[in-house]
Amino acid sequence: MKLLKFPILLILFITFNCSISIAQNRVNISVSNTTLAGTDSILPFWFAANQHGKIEANNSFLNISELFIGQNYQNINNQKIGYTWGGDFVAAFGENSYYQLNQAFAGFSVKGWELKGGMFYDEIRFAGLSTSNGNIAASVNARPVPKVRFATLGYKQLPFWQNWFSFKGEYEEGFLNDERHVDGAHLHHKSFNFKFQTSATFNFQFGFEHYAMWGGTSPDANIGELPGWENYWRYVFALPGGENFPVTDQKNISGNQLGTYQLQAEKEYSEFFFLAYISHPWEDNSGLNWHNWPDNLIGLHVNFKNRKSPVTDVVYEFTNSRQQSIRDSIYSRDETTGKWKMNEYDGYYNHGIYQSGFTYQQKVMSSPLFFPVNISNDISAGLRSNRFFAHHLGLKGNFYGFIGWKGLLTYIQHLGTYSKPYSEVQKQISGLFEVQYINPGFPVQIGISAAGDAGNYAGKNLGFRLNLTKKW
Repeated sequence: MKLLKFPILLILFITFNCSISIAQNRVNISVSNTTLAGTDSILPFWFAANQHGKIEANNSFLNISELFIGQNYQNINNQKIGYTWGGDFVAAFGENSYYQLNQAFAGFSVKGWELKGGMFYDEIRFAGLSTSNGNIAASVNARPVPKVRFATLGYKQLPFWQNWFSFKGEYEEGFLNDERHVDGAHLHHKSFNFKFQTSATFNFQFGFEHYAMWGGTSPDANIGELPGWENYWRYVFALPGGENFPVTDQKNISGNQLGTYQLQAEKEYSEFFFLAYISHPWEDNSGLNWHNWPDNLIGLHVNFKNRKSPVTDVVYEFTNSRQQSIRDSIYSRDETTGKWKMNEYDGYYNHGIYQSGFTYQQKVMSSPLFFPVNISNDISAGLRSNRFFAHHLGLKGNFYGFIGWKGLLTYIQHLGTYSKPYSEVQKQISGLFEVQYINPGFPVQIGISAAGDAGNYAGKNLGFRLNLTKKW
């Protein structure tokens, strides 16, 4: 709750911006109240997953109030200079009550180039039906990390390439200010994406994503304070550590390095858009060289042009993380010594030094299908299982008039980790069905949902949710 030291400053900031900009750009205000109840001591999976860290699952009853106020960019494709700002406050009351500031940000853009700072959400893709927003390493499961971002606003065309080749990218530095094993760690992130528009109805996109967890202070006396800004470029370019680094970083690469390859193909037809996408994880050179080729998030998205039809969007995803660069067996025989040894595996989103893993505020930042997060002494201690496969189906549409619906259904089998495998495969099926009434002539938006889990991982669980939202 470190950021809650500054609520007065946030209020003054918002009030000042409102006073100078109402005449220029519309201020968006949203107030919502959500009540959740479950039949078990924890809420169903799809009530807590991909909620920007707003829902703590270890409650059988929770009432959440949320206030957002801010401004979006206006006509970003045409205006030379634009700005955005906002704040989002969450208050939750239940068996475990809490308060948190989920967003507090400000940014400006010049001709499609953006500089933005604070805590802010990323764009929701694939109609909100994907398990991980189309990126296995970057879901909307956890609260946003405070950071500074320099990026393009969407794709930008290169000179002399006409319309068929464009690019987008971002460069970020974030600070992991939660309670974690390595205190004061940083999170570097950058991405580069290229789009090839081969015809008016078809495009292909290729991207590369890179994260580096670096710096901070380990409680291990043999490690202590890790190299910081003076070694920044070693982390950014994934170079081996110098003499002041831990021995493991000297032999491999500095910090906790990971990322993805992103591939997407989109085809437009007369009645719908068809998208196919692949998100391939890597944690070292074996992943970069596709030695872990079976491990991917593979998805299909059909987006119908008639937005009033009973079904407007369909998403299917298959996620696999079981191989982790192990080809045949976890053990192999050393022909020199004649002894058996354990082969190196990727160990997705866990790390030997940064033992809280790829988590923030005790929630995984990658796909929420990587669960559960181990909690030790009230801090994250990494993932208990990062080897699984899952099938997922998401549907969205309209019944009639102002009534829309959404459904999610996920089947998953967890195997644990290579170092600590489950003695029995943990299976779970999780589903959600939601109905929303959104009528501009009605004072509030109403959402009613039911969700449930079944399997030998957490048993059977059923939950209900009621949401009321007012927007200005």
